[in-house]
This record gives sequence, structure tokens and C-alpha cells, in this order.
Amino acid sequence: MKLREIARKLKTKSFFEIITTGFRYVRGYIISFKFDQPSVISTRGRIKIINKNGSISVGDFTDFWTGVKLSCCGNDKANIASIKIGKNCSIGDRTEIHAGKCVEIGDNVIIAWDCVIMDRDYHSTGASDEIIKPVFICNRAWIGCRAIILKGVTIGEGAIVSAGSVVTKDVDPFTLVAGNPARMIKQVKGWK
Repeated sequence: MKLREIARKLKTKSFFEIITTGFRYVRGYIISFKFDQPSVISTRGRIKIINKNGSISVGDFTDFWTGVKLSCCGNDKANIASIKIGKNCSIGDRTEIHAGKCVEIGDNVIIAWDCVIMDRDYHSTGASDEIIKPVFICNRAWIGCRAIILKGVTIGEGAIVSAGSVVTKDVDPFTLVAGNPARMIKQVKGWK
């Protein structure tokens, strides 16, 4: 099934594009051995994976661009962190995903370049412990360049986060948000 899908994707490409794409998938498959289980992914350059007391899983046919960073650092072996990325996603150049507990990204999600997605602050306030809250990005969401998704946020299915937005609260499905902090601009029909 996976080979059929790859063959379908390569059918309309030139010989040079087929060789380049094949190389990206081979490199991606080798890198995927750092995840919980190998998967058929494409990498267009180096990606940095930090996994300490964590679990990283990535769905097939996800595309990682140059400089992506996956940081999955749980507090200890009893409290592991997890990053789950669905299938057919695109993670743009230099995007960083930081998980102290859970960052979950659905299928067919597009994340542009220079985005930051984090479920933690990496510091505490005063004498209290660091606050960590899960982040969920649902299927077919679209995150614009340089957007920041902060802890405890759920991005609904088909939602669009405008470039440069700072998302501090949940985004309803099929909604366009923009700004700092991000606010609803309008309802959208989604994209295919």
C-alpha cells in the first residue's frame, strides 16, 4: 500500500524529480528510526530531534523541511512527553515543536516556516512548578509562517492561523484567526 502511494505521487514527475524525491524519502526513512516506529517520511534537509523521556511518532508521507526541531522532554520516566504527528503533513523550515507532556498534530496539517509550537514555558513563575498543558492541532489545519502556538491550545479542524499570530486560546474549527493575541477574523470553508 505504501509503495503504491509513493508510485502514484511520482507518476507525474520528471526523472530528476523522481531521483530527488526518492533520496528525500530514503533519508527520511533512516531518520524515522529515531521515532517510536519507522515511517515513510520525506526530509528536505537536516532536522534536529531531542528525545529525553519522550515518545515521538510520525505518520507516513509527512514532509519535514530544513532545520525542523522536535524537542520531546518529559520530566522523568514516569511522566513521559509525546509528540504525535499525523500522516500527509508538511512541517516548514526551522519550525520548532516542544513537548513536555503532549503535542498532537492531526492528518493533512500544513505548518509554514519559523513556527513555534510548545506545551510548556521552560520556566516557572515564583515558587510554583512549571505549567505544562497539552496542545492539539486537528486535521487539515493550516498554520501560517512565524505563528506561535502556546500551551493548552486546541486548533480546530480546518482552522487557519494567520502569519505572525500568537495563539493563546482555542481556535474553533473552520475559523481564520490573526493577531497578537490571535482573534477570530471570520469563518472559513476550509481547504482541500
